[in-house]
Formats: sequence, C-alpha cells, structure tokens
Amino acid sequence: MNPALLAALAEGAIVVTPNRRLARFLHRDFDLAQRARGEIAWPTPSILPYPQWLEALWAGAVAADAVNDAAFLLTPAQSALQWRQLVEADQAHAPLLDARGAAALAAEAWSLVHQWGAGGESWRAWRDANDADDPAVFARWAEGYAAGLRAIHGRDLALLPDGLVALRGHLSRNSRATVFAGFLELTPQQERLHAALRNAGRDLQQLESLPDLRANASRTVAATPRDEIAAALDWARGHAFTRPEARIGIVVEDLAARRDEIVALAEDLLCPGAILPGATASARFEISLGIALPAVPLIGNALDLITLAESALPIGSAAVALRSPYLPAAEEEWPRRARIERDWLEEGRREVTLSDAIGALRRCSPELAARWRNARDAWRATRRSTPREWADTWRSWLSAVGWPGSRPLDSAEYQAREAWERLLGQFASLGAVAPRLAPARALASLRSLAAETLFQPEGGVAPIQILGLLEGTGLAFDALWVAGLAGDRWPAARSPNPLLPLAWQRERDVPRASARREREYAQALTARFARAAPEVVFSSAANIDDHESSPSALILSYPERPAPARAVPWARVMALGTKLETTVDNRAPPLAAGRAPGGARLIAAQSDCPFQAVARFRLCVEPWPVPFAGLSPRERGMLVHAAMAAFWTVVGNHAALLALAEPELAERVGTAVESALVLLPAPRWRTLPPLLRDGEARRLRGLLKAWLAVERGRPPFTVQAIESSTSLKLAGLEIGLRRDRIDALADGGVAILDYKTGRVDRPRRWFDERPRASQLGLYTLAQRAVQRTLAVRATAYAALRPEGVAAVGVAADEHAWPALDRAAVIAPAGTWAGLEEWWRTRLEGLAAEIARGHAVVAPRPRPSPCPHCGLQPLCRIESIRRFNSPENNNE
Repeated sequence: MNPALLAALAEGAIVVTPNRRLARFLHRDFDLAQRARGEIAWPTPSILPYPQWLEALWAGAVAADAVNDAAFLLTPAQSALQWRQLVEADQAHAPLLDARGAAALAAEAWSLVHQWGAGGESWRAWRDANDADDPAVFARWAEGYAAGLRAIHGRDLALLPDGLVALRGHLSRNSRATVFAGFLELTPQQERLHAALRNAGRDLQQLESLPDLRANASRTVAATPRDEIAAALDWARGHAFTRPEARIGIVVEDLAARRDEIVALAEDLLCPGAILPGATASARFEISLGIALPAVPLIGNALDLITLAESALPIGSAAVALRSPYLPAAEEEWPRRARIERDWLEEGRREVTLSDAIGALRRCSPELAARWRNARDAWRATRRSTPREWADTWRSWLSAVGWPGSRPLDSAEYQAREAWERLLGQFASLGAVAPRLAPARALASLRSLAAETLFQPEGGVAPIQILGLLEGTGLAFDALWVAGLAGDRWPAARSPNPLLPLAWQRERDVPRASARREREYAQALTARFARAAPEVVFSSAANIDDHESSPSALILSYPERPAPARAVPWARVMALGTKLETTVDNRAPPLAAGRAPGGARLIAAQSDCPFQAVARFRLCVEPWPVPFAGLSPRERGMLVHAAMAAFWTVVGNHAALLALAEPELAERVGTAVESALVLLPAPRWRTLPPLLRDGEARRLRGLLKAWLAVERGRPPFTVQAIESSTSLKLAGLEIGLRRDRIDALADGGVAILDYKTGRVDRPRRWFDERPRASQLGLYTLAQRAVQRTLAVRATAYAALRPEGVAAVGVAADEHAWPALDRAAVIAPAGTWAGLEEWWRTRLEGLAAEIARGHAVVAPRPRPSPCPHCGLQPLCRIESIRRFNSPENNNE
C-alpha cells in the first residue's frame, strides 16, 4: 500500500475506492500493517467503494433534514425496473426486438449523460421534429424516466452526486479527511462533487493506491490464448510454491468471456484435487468475476421450484429440481428421483407441470409428494399482487416444499442462502416503482434481477488472484501477469453508446467514444500495471482463432522474455509417471442353461456386438432416452402392430380381403386403427397436441391400405396365428419368441411375417458371417420344431414405412410368394433346406457364445450398430479408437 494512504487510514481518514475489490485489498493491507507494528487491536478503517460512499453522504444529509425534496433513493434494481417498464410501454412509438437490451442501453446512457455532462438535462436538445433517431428516442425516454422519478419523489445513483452538489451549503462538516484512492481518472460529475465538498469545508485528497517501487516488467508471447493462460497459471504456481505468503495476480483482458475455461484450467493446474467427488473448493486461487445467481445450484433450484408452482417447466429443469440435494431426504432418495427424468423422456414429455411432478414423486417418494400436494393447496389459496406479497409467498412456498433440504449447508451454500434472502429483499423493494405485478411479470422480474446479480462466496484471501482489467487496476502484488494484450484487442475498439450523439460523446471525452480516448486510457492502464508489482509480465497469443496475432504496440517497449513452455496437465503428469497394466476382460460369467433373457433380441444383439448383448440383456444396461417430438418410434411401432392384428383378427384370410369393396375396406381399416389408438393410455394422449392423434390415425390408415394392396397380390392364404408365443432351444438355452403372424398357404406350408417400421436389409445382405436377419431365422427354426411335417415356404419382413411399403424376404418357390426373392438364387447352397441349415449353424453358434459368456467389444463393421447402440459410455469403444489412432500415436 502507498505509505501516504496507510498514514491517512491510521489517522482516521475515509478512503473511497472505485470498486469493492480494491476496498477489500486495502482493508487487508491495513490489517497486515497493524500486525507488523505489533498491534493487537485497532479501529476498523473506513474504506468504501464510491457508490456506498455516496449513499452514506446522502443518508447523512437526509438525517440532518437537509433534503427537502426527492429524498427517496432508488436502488439499482428499482432503477432498472423503472427503465424496463418505460421502454416496454413505449413500444408503440419505437418497436424493438429486444426491449430489455434497449432498457439497459438507456440506463447506461442516462448515467453517461450525468457523469460526463455539465450537470443539466442536456438530452432535451436532442428532441427533433420526427422524433425518430436514436438520441431523440432516448430523449423521450429520459423525459419519461425523469417524470417517473418526480412522481415518487426519488432519485437514482446517477443523479445523486449532482443532488449532493446542490446541498453543498447544508452538508455537515466532517473533521475526518476523505481520500480518493486508486482512481485512474475522475468524471466531470465527480470533479463537481469534489469542488462542492471542498467549498463546504471538507478535506478531500486524491492518492495513488500503489506504492512507489522499482518494477521489472517484461513481455512474452504464447502459442494460443489457452497456452497463454496455462503459462500464466504455471508461472503463478511456481511463485506460490517459492513464496507461500506472496500475493500473485493474473489479470485477463477478456475474463468475462473466458471465465469457465480459465476456472477449469486453474483447477487443473493449481488444485487438481478440487475436481474429485466430495472435494471442497480450493483456497489456492480466487477469480474476481462471480457467476449470476441462477447459476448457483441452491438459488437455481429455488427459482425452478417457484416457476414450477406457477407454470410448466422443461423436463430437464424439472428433473434437476426433483433430484436436487436441496430437498428433504435427497441423499437417500436421489437414485429413485433421478429415474423420473428417464420416465418423462420415455413418455415423450417436453414440459412438466406441478401436478405432473407430484404424480411422479408419488411413485418414488410418497412423503415428499404429500408435502408438495399440501404446499400446492396452500399456494392456490394465497393471494398475492404486490412485490412484497410475492416475496413472502415465494418464501413460504419454498419452505413448504422442503427447500433447502434437511442436510446442513456448507459455507458457500450458506452464503448463497443469504444471497437469496437479499434477492427477495431487493425484489420486495420494487413495490416503490411497481405497486402491482401479475404472476408472469413477477416471476420474470425475479429471474431478471437474479441474472443481473453476481455471486461469489467469500473465504480466506487466496494467494493467486485472477482478475479482469478494471478489477485489477490499482491493486499491488508481489508478482503480476497481464494476459490477452494482443494488438487487435488492446487498446479496445471504440464502442460508443448508440443512444447518445456521437459528437456529444467525443466532445466530452466519454469512455469508448473514440479510438484516441481508448488508446490514451489503455496507455495509462498499462503503465499502472507495469508498476503494480516487483515482477510484471505482459503477454499475448501468436494465434487467435486460427489467425495470426501480434502483441499490442503498448507493450512492445518492454523487453521480451522466452516463450513459456506448455504447461503439463496433472492427468498427463500422472499418466507419464505411472506404468499402466493391460488386462483382457472380454468374458462374462457363463449363462446357465434355461430361459435366456431378451429372446430374439438377445441373439440379434450378439450378432451385432457380443458386448452389447451382455450389457443390454444380462447387465440390464439401457441407453439414455433421446428426446423426441410427438410419439416415440416404439409407440408408433406398437400402434402399427396393433392395427394389423386388429384387422386380420376380423378379416382372417386372403379371400375375405379380396371380397371387401372399397367402402367396406375403408371401414374395416378405420375400425382397426381406432382399436389400436385406444391402446395408448389416455394420460399419454393428453400430453400431446390434439391434432397429433388425428394425424397418427391418418398415417396408420395409409400404411394399412398400402400394405393390404401388397397382400392382395399374394397367392391365397389363411391367417393361422397372430402375435403367437413359442420358444426355441439353442446350445442349451431356451430363446423366447413372439411371432407377429403365421399364414397357412392354400397349397401347403406356411409363411412367416414380421412387421417392421424401421430400416430393413435386403435378403442378399442377410448372409454375413454374423447373420443380419436372425429374427426371421429364429422364427423359421422354431416353426419347424413345432410342426415338423409342415414346411415353412416363405419368411418375410413387412416393411411399413411412410415413404413406402414392401415385402422383403425369401420364398422356397415361386408359388409360395412370387414377390419375394427365391431361395435357389440367394440362399446358401441354393436351396431352402440349405437356408435352414445355414441359419441353424450360425444361430447355434451365437447361442453358444452367449452361453459361455463371450463379451468382446467387437461390433460388426458394416453396417455398424454403434450409431444406434447408445452404450458407448460403458464399452468406451470411441476412447479405444482414439487411443489406437495414428494421430494419437504421433503425439
């Protein structure tokens, strides 16, 4: 700390800083100085960020009865809501795509006008005849905002300094000096306030927060922005190990945009143990930029629970809310509550209401369901309209549903709970500018207020501070690294406020208004960083987003140091330092003789990939459901099967089909479709748009009519069995089967049909080393085992797809089913007997693999089953492929 500033604090001066972080650092430095002097106790220094100092001055003026008008001071939340209401109400004059963004720009313009203007209502001069350009629109909004403030006898923080200037003759004298510390520049408004306070007899000073020291500044260039941050973290880690008591700073030019990436890198390089389950947050580093309140798990859960009480939630958000650790008995019932999301996905839900959530909890957590049901009844009986009533009702609702749970909160969670209470307090204060709020507006305002509020739990002062440019200026360190100073980013590009006249902004030297202004500001900031520590490193990246980049001209005068070595992640360090063992584990325990799980699907899976068969049918592993719109493929297939079964149960044979006239055929098809549709439960239909049922009925009618046209061209047949069950013994295993349909042919023998609504392989592709139509082979062998004297003369898939229907299969002869491929042409050995023998040999081999536990990860090459498997997180085949790839071997 600057010795002059330390002396001023020791003498009881009030120190004003441009931000909270500098105030916190100065507090710490003052305490360290007192300890170094051997003090045991000392008065707490008065160090305030600038806005809080203004509020303290105003509160003193109000307490002294010096304020006769507009004594009410709006909070930032109240001011933001006032701007949003005004801009949204003005949509008739100025339609906007983003009213919320326009309100934020207007609030910023309002502050700039007062900070950099002459102190009057300069926007009045921007009104023009057509009232159409941006400054004129802002002038209209500013008039409305000012009128709104007058109506409630209030003022906001932008007006507060000029209000204090107006009270200069009534401000009480204060014997304590006031010191502005760490300000790079003062706005005209601040200078007017300084002059007024000095004229009122106040002792105001301006001091630099940095000590006068000899700094050794240098610059370096890393390969990429990621390598640059990794090098800075590695450099900071080295300093921290060498001097544990040192204060090390890393300032990042674009910290807000890269926060998540930088936190992940910092955890990896500085405290790898923090990512392990159950590990607490590390105190080795602290990042200045907090996260928005909705991203804090405890607060995000509260917001979702409140939303669920009022309206529907997307199933992802609702599922997270139900399996949250901030509900009663969460640890014990988490696995059962986590199953709810899978059920909702399988049901095809997109949104979930409170009643849906209670119904789901009733199956897995009845006590919590009863609690929520009572809370719902109390919610419906409560009247609320004012912001305070809303805040009280939300607080009661959360308590009734059991938030924040039954386990003790840790330090960060406790601070988040306090931040939530402050958020509700801020929302309740909105009643001053919005006396009544409709439910949707109340919830939107709460979420907006939460999104604009940052949260960062406090703890011990970490040795490594990661800061943005503005947070880092004015802070003193033992070592400092400033990253991101590329030529195209530093100085920053000009970015004037679009609602203010550009000439006005340039004339008053408003921040971001001109390239000259940004260059001079960046020069001053760079010079300040260069003397903020005994060792300072400026850095940039040589390649940004695949484009070459040069260092900023503002750091070229500093000597260049060698490019930093690439930091090695901890996982790589562990891998290089450990000799890994290799073991082959591709065999499951043998499957005992008897009924095998999965039926025909088990054999098909074993043919596709042995590991998939073991995982899916013996370990009962299921892929995570994929969200879908409307009915699921499984539901659509079920409806097709049911409609076909209903039709042929009534019609029965080929002759009856041919006898049906078109009107009667349409009636029979319609009846079959309606009987199928009722099989889908009514609650499921209620989750779907009403038109979808009609559309599905049309689809089914179209498929049936198209397929029946195929059936009309067949030789005569009689339906012998529909949805019949049987079994087949292979290699000591009993394979359960369910056949869609068996037809008795008029000239002897049977034909086997299997309905398929998905992709079907052509028969010429069935006869790979590992069979691709194992289902039809199993049905054929099972039929021969049941009726040995009755020949199977045809077996086929009924391919039923919206783009077309077809019979795809094999016939023993041309009289069985002329449309099918002949066994003599495509079957092994050129005969139907050879086909059956090939199937028996191959399917017996697959069953033997299953029986002995053969479970190697070996999917068939073509067509690969992997895109439709969904078990890759378990088999890790993609990891194996990457590990064995040439690119990986070349690293």
